[in-house]
Amino acid sequence: MKQVTAFCVACGMIVAVNGHAAENAPLGGWETTNDCFLVAFVLRDDGRAQAAYKTGEQDDNAAWTWDGTTLTITSRVFDLDNFTGRFVNDRIEADYVWHNNDTNQLNRQSCAFQRFTPFFR
Repeated sequence: MKQVTAFCVACGMIVAVNGHAAENAPLGGWETTNDCFLVAFVLRDDGRAQAAYKTGEQDDNAAWTWDGTTLTITSRVFDLDNFTGRFVNDRIEADYVWHNNDTNQLNRQSCAFQRFTPFFR
């Protein structure tokens, strides 16, 4: 997936995967498996996430929370977006609402994500 590789090279960050730091949250890199508008995200152990979108845009300062069963991601760039995911069989299944800036409409998607290892140079 070229977009995901470009995203990971561009972000230039090191992912710290430390299960106890975020109480078993699904830290690390996740990429869509079903053509979601949110193509990939990386959860860091400091409560920040980096997200890449189908349009090529990125949010390097998103926030995430994990309550033990539900993952939420809040975009600083796309403040009308709403991501709510659950960890199911080594995947994240999410209800995702994203705002289309061109049409000023909210779009709903069911998205699935699998782990990926970000590529760093």
